[in-house]
Amino acid sequence: MQVRRASSRVLVDNIWLCIIRDIESIVDVYRRMNKIMSLGLDNKVRREAIEKMCFSIKKHYYSSSRRQPIIIDVGSGPGDSIEKIFELCWDTPGYVIAVDPSSKLLSNIPSSALCDKVVGVAENLPIRNKSVKGVSSFYAARDFKNLDEALQEFIRVIDNGVIAVGDIFLPDNIIYRGLVRMWICLIVPVLALVFATRRWRHYLGLCNSIRGWISAKKLKELLITYGDGGITSIGVKEFVLGGLGYVVARVRKAK
Repeated sequence: MQVRRASSRVLVDNIWLCIIRDIESIVDVYRRMNKIMSLGLDNKVRREAIEKMCFSIKKHYYSSSRRQPIIIDVGSGPGDSIEKIFELCWDTPGYVIAVDPSSKLLSNIPSSALCDKVVGVAENLPIRNKSVKGVSSFYAARDFKNLDEALQEFIRVIDNGVIAVGDIFLPDNIIYRGLVRMWICLIVPVLALVFATRRWRHYLGLCNSIRGWISAKKLKELLITYGDGGITSIGVKEFVLGGLGYVVARVRKAK
């Protein structure tokens, strides 16, 4: 697939590496701080998006087959999304591939014969073309080095399936955008000083992760662009002034 620039959202190597190191350093307070940062909505976003993804997979692509679909979770971190996928997607055990650039973060995911842990990046997924039914990514997309290339990879590996992305976003409304920036760049580090104690400095890097970042609606537009007409339906839901949300897209490819 030819690479085209649509978002111009690229993280330079040193910033990207700093973000990864910061995430590795906060793994012990990751869940607590995510709940505080999202005003308690982090799991709601993840759960709703995964439910929609899996409902669509079952309805459109799985009902006529006895084979369990494969789902790849990109930017898995310590595995919160993996737990939800296993909980919500199958009546019998299914198969998940967890991909993250950090082997340290992947080591926090419980070992399972039904979950492969793969060190890799979103821009170059170690997955064959049209080999999975679901691609999910939660609270990781803003940390991709190159958002355009990552979304093209999502569409490359999917075979008539569903993409679900949930994250912090920067709203298009300039006032809301400023409020979200203030929350992430100023207020969250102060909260981390209280609730993450010695780890609080690592939350200063959050401001770098939203530099040049986009809204959930813009992410929807990018998926439509890279879907080359194969996006048959797409849903967007935003919370807290558009600073949090998810996009779920159904991708149907020509045979």
